[in-house]
Amino acid sequence: MKGAVLVALLTLCMLPCMAQDEGAILEVKGRGAEGREAYQGGGKVKFLDTSVGAQLIHYDGDKELALPLTIKYEVLEPAPILLTSRMGTEYWRLFRFENETMAAMYTNERIDLSKVGERTAAPEGLRAWFDESRSPLPGKGLVGIRGHYYFLVDQPDGQWLDVVNPPPFFDRAEVARKLTFTLANLTKFALALSEVQSTWEPGGPLRVKLTVTDADGDQLPVVNAPLTASAGDWEGKLETEWGLLQVPTGWMRGTLPEGEAPAEIAVEGTVQVVTPDGPKSLEVATTYRRGEGQVTAEQMQVAQKGYELPRNAQGVIRETRALWVSGRDIMTREGTDALVARAKEAGLNVLIPDIFVRDSFVAKSDLQPTAGGVEEGLDPLAYLIEKAHAVGLEVHPWFCVTYRDKHFRARLPGVDMIDENGEVKSLGADVHRPEYRDFIVKLMVGVARDYEVDGIHLDYIRTMGRCYCDKCKAEFQQKFGKPLTEATDEEWVAWQREAIADIVRRTAEGVRKVRPKAIMSAAVFSNMAGGASQGQDPAEWARQGWLDVVIPMDYAMQSLVVRTNEKQFLKALDDDDQLVTGLSLYMRSGGKALSRRPELVKEQIQLVRSMGIHGYCLFVHSYLNDDITEMLKTDVNPEPAVPYFRE
Repeated sequence: MKGAVLVALLTLCMLPCMAQDEGAILEVKGRGAEGREAYQGGGKVKFLDTSVGAQLIHYDGDKELALPLTIKYEVLEPAPILLTSRMGTEYWRLFRFENETMAAMYTNERIDLSKVGERTAAPEGLRAWFDESRSPLPGKGLVGIRGHYYFLVDQPDGQWLDVVNPPPFFDRAEVARKLTFTLANLTKFALALSEVQSTWEPGGPLRVKLTVTDADGDQLPVVNAPLTASAGDWEGKLETEWGLLQVPTGWMRGTLPEGEAPAEIAVEGTVQVVTPDGPKSLEVATTYRRGEGQVTAEQMQVAQKGYELPRNAQGVIRETRALWVSGRDIMTREGTDALVARAKEAGLNVLIPDIFVRDSFVAKSDLQPTAGGVEEGLDPLAYLIEKAHAVGLEVHPWFCVTYRDKHFRARLPGVDMIDENGEVKSLGADVHRPEYRDFIVKLMVGVARDYEVDGIHLDYIRTMGRCYCDKCKAEFQQKFGKPLTEATDEEWVAWQREAIADIVRRTAEGVRKVRPKAIMSAAVFSNMAGGASQGQDPAEWARQGWLDVVIPMDYAMQSLVVRTNEKQFLKALDDDDQLVTGLSLYMRSGGKALSRRPELVKEQIQLVRSMGIHGYCLFVHSYLNDDITEMLKTDVNPEPAVPYFRE
């Protein structure tokens, strides 16, 4: 018995490490890029460490730089392939902190999976380069590598096979901190320990600023240098000071010795620099006398973007806390009961169940048959509404507006989408066909009429690409006076928006007639330009009063990317209170999808709050595991809240 208990305890102790390791292991399974057959040839690698071997790197605004990047990894299961980042959509993200811009940065480090064992990869020739077609070139100053966007699955002869999702390892905070450095024009430069701040109290904080003055005369901060402070027999390390979202403040920070503050402190260290002539190690040193740069303890604190959640007249927090839910989760009474209990435990207040996707409809209507697999005698949507309302949760049924498959289209002929090669697309419905728009609007308004819903949620409210059917060609020719095949991107946007806006407008008008207090919301691309190409115009929909809530699907692993995306919506919307941020609970690694670490989910919710956005929506319920639920219950949502739109 004792042995069994010991095994159980050891297993429990190992779980966090196993979860941590899982995020570092990549099983190579391709995505089927550019129409290729998805790579399934095997290969498993565990990433152990990655770092940049310099704190200061020469950059004069060109499209290249010398990057002493190393990636330590262990091949667990061999395969005759390489993982690289040399072309196309696979690149590192390089974030410039000063203006919050992200650049696409390429390397070719050739991660070799041919043999089992540990090894280290570095970019060929230490070369990294940028692609202006994907993003602006980075500027000088503090930058950080913040995640990887795909790996190219290469063969040794240079013929590529596919692309694969990188593991979450590259998005970890501890990795991001090590991959932070300074870009400067080092054709001529000077390093200096230029500033000090301290309370000069025993055991108090001490921080210094290491800077470079480059050939352009710009003074830029340098971090991550191994600096030490000393006085007599005392010695202490200075480490980089970090703010929110792993953003460096530009200071190196430590603690004064206990007892009496020394009359003088020496600071010194070695800075690794990549100059135009190659790498160099340069010593920096200075001495600070007691009282120099003296500040109060309050002035020493890192500036934080704090927030205070709004409350209604009764003192209850107003914040939309929503959860997207798969239709599979409400097809049985047991599944629905578990969903409602978990959402309530996590402090959420809105459920958004997917009741119509492909040809699967998990409600009742004369227009669409109920999906197979539903528990006998159960009306899934009615049961969910009953159980959710009983505990104070709202229900906003979720419709994938254009995500139709061949089984659906067989019952509504004439709405197939045709690609530029004349082939029928496997998924989608041609929204330029009035008969399809009539059907989907009637279905959504009918659900609002027949069920006590709190809102209607539109997803896949987009064209799902371009249709080149004969009817589309004829209609476009009549409207624009030119062939569809000669349409400009701007003409495509205008034409697509017209059809999608018709669905949004008519649905909103119909729902409000039958359910006046229902909230209209839509999930849209986090990249507004990408959404526009498929007919999305969420700011205008909100401006017209058709939408009450806009929910960008901001699923980026990097919180800095989420912040950048949400800023564009705050700028575009006339009323910022209409914005709710869609955040992901899952992450991809190779061919796997895993639940995110609770601390990342927490960080992104706190980011949303700090931006003054009054709600979040989590995708999706199936990844809301015990650890995330406990974090939401204890750390994020300890107090209940009403949806912000309810006051």
